[in-house]
Amino acid sequence: MKVLIIPEDPTLDRHVLKPVVERIFKDLDRSARVEVLREPHLRGVGQALDKDQVDEIIDDNRMIDLFVLAVDRDCNRWRNEEKAAARCAEHPDTLVAVLAREETEVWALAPHRAELEVGWSEVLASCDPKEAYFDPFVKAKGWAGTVGKGRKRAMRNFGSVWTGMKAVCPEIQKLADDIRQWLTTRPA
Repeated sequence: MKVLIIPEDPTLDRHVLKPVVERIFKDLDRSARVEVLREPHLRGVGQALDKDQVDEIIDDNRMIDLFVLAVDRDCNRWRNEEKAAARCAEHPDTLVAVLAREETEVWALAPHRAELEVGWSEVLASCDPKEAYFDPFVKAKGWAGTVGKGRKRAMRNFGSVWTGMKAVCPEIQKLADDIRQWLTTRPA
């Protein structure tokens, strides 16, 4: 099975999104080749949620079985939830979506929540947790200059806290449920 993640920022977000989606397929005991869209190189949530852009990506990648639209929720300031739902409704047989609460970087922080100087509820309540919590955390750890500006390093051992990650980032569990449901609709 071929899976293509459509991120709002492939350069950085791929270091978080790809391992999460790969782990979901592993948990489902399904073999999948998971890739992150690089061309066209999307620049922001506006492009990732644009109807014409998503239509073109799907049309240009007919060999892909499942597309995972993965964007930040961003406190739904720009109606990301509604736009993602519309894209899924337009492509119900090939597209599922996940909106990170509130940014993908929260997923990268989840394995390290015990190390944070603030409570997890404060991280989740922030509309801008990347700037408020992720960036200072990776800078303090000395990871800011590493691959993905600390994202790859932050996700290094996430498997050991996977169950907890899904509990504190319920949108990851919802994505797993959506993929499981999608798999049940496919012919064997």
